[in-house]
Amino acid sequence: MISRISKISVLFLVIMTSLSIKAQDFNKFTDKLYWGGNFGLSFGTYTYIQVSPVVSYAVNDNFYVGTGLDYTYFRDSRNSFSYIYEGSIWAPKVFARYYYKDFFAHVEFQQIYYKNVYNSLNPTEMISESHYYAGGGYRSWVGVNSFIFVMVLFDLERSDFYFGDNPIIQIGFSSGF
Repeated sequence: MISRISKISVLFLVIMTSLSIKAQDFNKFTDKLYWGGNFGLSFGTYTYIQVSPVVSYAVNDNFYVGTGLDYTYFRDSRNSFSYIYEGSIWAPKVFARYYYKDFFAHVEFQQIYYKNVYNSLNPTEMISESHYYAGGGYRSWVGVNSFIFVMVLFDLERSDFYFGDNPIIQIGFSSGF
């Protein structure tokens, strides 16, 4: 009976120790996670609303990798035929960022999905495009674990279906978990 209790006790201690180690590893992992993103607004004959949440992981003090999802609503009434083009764009993305002090270089890949509302013969046609961006920016710390950033990105393969100017200027916020 004592032998069985000893085995159960040792097994319990081993399980608790491994759970404790796993919890410490997890805490180390979550300490390296950052969330944030940006949003954009433009109103007028061309309306544009964008929301772009991201999460990133600090591989080391200077190198971060991350993922996110852009959602954009647009309404375009700039043409001379009084027709209004309206739609949504979904764009999952992955990126990498390298910091030198508070300056950073940024590369990004986005896969963009949208309905081709500009095609009057088939306005429900779904389009998928790959976009590659490169640029850089600057971060300014707001507290111990949060910062705001300004970034300039260049679309390296600008397509016919493109919203906005090239380069793209973004302002965003990031904070640790």
